[in-house]
Order: sequence, then C-alpha cells, then structure tokens
Amino acid sequence: MKKETYTYNGRKVTREELDRLMPPKSNWLEAPPMAANTYSEHDPLISEGLGCMRSQVGDMRKMIKSEGIQGVAVLDSGQVRITSRRGRNQLIRTLSEIRGINMRDADGGYGDA
Repeated sequence: MKKETYTYNGRKVTREELDRLMPPKSNWLEAPPMAANTYSEHDPLISEGLGCMRSQVGDMRKMIKSEGIQGVAVLDSGQVRITSRRGRNQLIRTLSEIRGINMRDADGGYGDA
C-alpha cells in the first residue's frame, strides 16, 4: 500500500504542517479555477483549423498584413502560429467574413467576444 507524502518548497512535510503553511480553501467547489489562457512567443498556439492549404500561404500572409492582425503568423505548412489572444480573435472574425461561415472560439474568455 502506498503512503502519501507531501512536499513544500522541496522539503517533505506532514499533512498538518502543509495545512498550516497552505490552509485549504473551504469554498474550492464554488468557483472555477482562475487559469491564464494566454499565448506567448515561447508558448504559442499552433492552429490547423484557422490555417490554410500550402498553396494559399502567400495569400493568407497578405490578408493578415492588410488587416493589421498582430500576433499571428502563417507557417509554411499552412498552420497558423498565434501568440496573441487579440490576434486570434481578429483572425477568427476576418476568416468568418471571408469564408462565409460563423466561426466560434470554444476556448475564448470573457474579453474575447
């Protein structure tokens, strides 16, 4: 049978000591966890759904530049490399108009409307 062990800052502690150092929240089920849903240069979102075919890469790059969308780059494979939530939102809106379909961002936050 396995025994539970607790570690705090690299040091093994007892359950009581851990509860004293990090008191458990009484309302942890009442609200969802606050998680950052951001993209950056070192951790970009690579999207195939927003991308294009390899033969369309040049046209898509021109469209992104003409629309002034920042934080979005088209890879040679046709995938889109996104480093900005605003850029992703602008790309979705623009592609919705161009493709004539209503695209939705299932991972968007409250500010990504």
